[in-house]
Amino acid sequence: MVNLRSRVLLGLLLAVLVGSSALGAIPDLNGTWVMVQVYPRIAVLPLVGESSQTSYVVQRVSIEQDDDLLTMTDSYCFTVIEDTSLLATTEIPAAFMAALRPAPREATLSDQDGEITFIQQRYTEVRGATLDDDVTDKLPIEPDDSRVLDQDEDGFPGMTVNVNILGFIEAQIYVIQRVKYALSGIVISSDRIEGVIEWSDEQVVLAATNPLLMADSTGYPDPDPSRHIFAMIRAQEAWTCEWIAEHWREVFGLE
Repeated sequence: MVNLRSRVLLGLLLAVLVGSSALGAIPDLNGTWVMVQVYPRIAVLPLVGESSQTSYVVQRVSIEQDDDLLTMTDSYCFTVIEDTSLLATTEIPAAFMAALRPAPREATLSDQDGEITFIQQRYTEVRGATLDDDVTDKLPIEPDDSRVLDQDEDGFPGMTVNVNILGFIEAQIYVIQRVKYALSGIVISSDRIEGVIEWSDEQVVLAATNPLLMADSTGYPDPDPSRHIFAMIRAQEAWTCEWIAEHWREVFGLE
């Protein structure tokens, strides 16, 4: 099976050369979709140092279409983080994902010589805090800051993330995150959209169950832009988050 990265890059290349699939008209994309966003990054972790991580964020997306404008409402399913270092693992709990309620985002479609492009301008999501301006305000750094929100409702400030360091240090960190991302791609068919992501993120550690984890992890997106990709597939009726959790690699060609 062609993997997702190769498929996305091949689809974009063909679109440049000959037009994606010569749809010829903007298709009807209304309905429920599943999306995977792939975020490769170089992370610098406490006690571990530099490590290559890839986060796979999977969500269901409800699309309402008005001609060439799409309004997309997300319902997050799960995040899987793969780390090349055996010294550190990060787990995003189900409560974290269930607590995310992002505002609807918009994308536009454009028919360019039979190629239907998909563009979502930069979108900002803040997790674990309420800011006056999500884009420009600095993130809180103290747990008693009035802007800090126990968003996952577990009794701790911000959002709880599970961490294992060196194979024996198991702990929770309580964080605030800000993610910014823009999508650009091609409508391959009325049932599939593929493209690339431009993104950045920030994280503040408010508190931790182990003081060794109080240092904020730092990092930056992998410098290879071709690794930052997304894919959307029209969902079938049986594709609940629970079903997708068992089959997502197969569905998106990530086996």
